[in-house]
Amino acid sequence: MRRLIHRIDRLVGFRGSVLLFLALWSGSQAIRLAWPDPVITRTPTYVYLASVAPLGMLAIPWAACAIMCGIQAFTVTDWVAFALAAGVLVAWAVIHLVGGVRGAIPQAYWACVVQVAVAGLILRLSRWPEPTERGH
Repeated sequence: MRRLIHRIDRLVGFRGSVLLFLALWSGSQAIRLAWPDPVITRTPTYVYLASVAPLGMLAIPWAACAIMCGIQAFTVTDWVAFALAAGVLVAWAVIHLVGGVRGAIPQAYWACVVQVAVAGLILRLSRWPEPTERGH
């Protein structure tokens, strides 16, 4: 397993590995929304999200992000994936902010802060050049 991970890392590089992690995260978000646990759908956050749009539709941007990040992890041009990942997070932060302002999501500010911080980190990582290996 370790050899496989090392091969993938050498194939995709630093930026590509970041995109693979984002693909994993976005894909799990899409699955969580498309096939939610019935118990969780009764929480205030899920009730609000379902009032915005059907949860399956809210999964679409996350799924698109997962696919784009997975594809562009293996390409030289990867800006679309980084932009999409940050954009989905900012949109998600806005949805939570509105839910918080309406009083529908308790402590929505926390979700907003986390999502905007991660979006900022993604945008910062998107500007990092691929490191060169020394001695190889």
